[in-house]
Amino acid sequence: MRQLASTRSGLTLAEVAVTIAIVSIAIMGCLQGLERTVLTAAHTRNTRLARELGLLTLGQIEAGLFWDEIDTGLGGSYSDEGYPSFFYEIALGDDTFVEVDPNAENFDSWAYREEVRQRRLEQDDDYNEDDEFQNDEPYEQVRVKVTFGGVQVDQPRELLLEKWIRWDQVYGPNAEEARERSDADDV
Repeated sequence: MRQLASTRSGLTLAEVAVTIAIVSIAIMGCLQGLERTVLTAAHTRNTRLARELGLLTLGQIEAGLFWDEIDTGLGGSYSDEGYPSFFYEIALGDDTFVEVDPNAENFDSWAYREEVRQRRLEQDDDYNEDDEFQNDEPYEQVRVKVTFGGVQVDQPRELLLEKWIRWDQVYGPNAEEARERSDADDV
């Protein structure tokens, strides 16, 4: 008679289950690392883009594109540039920024301007809107805050840029003369 071979070939069900569990854990770790890398890359892209858009706004201020609106404070979105989820706010001198919810649908810059003006009138009894144009400093501090939607909750969603720009570039070369003429006409 023949003897049956006692050598074993193949894997048992338990061995296959352990192998699948180990491979599953390794794949999950790789996928989590990949997801974290993708989210970090998206945040880095948004931050870089916010910096470029903020520098664009500072350049526009320096070029005099905001002379007509700059005295009341500005805010808006970069939807004209193709980035509707990026918003900017400009503060001059000692002005402060208003807390804006980056997840809000719309930002009303006109309401913001009125709110800043009312806050100044309430806080300072000697405040006169005409005094803002009587600046002897040759440079004005201009801050641009760019807010953007974030991909992760724990990462910052805003970028603040600051630059000192010549006063006549911010307000216009004849802003002081025009203001003086307007005051003389009112008398």
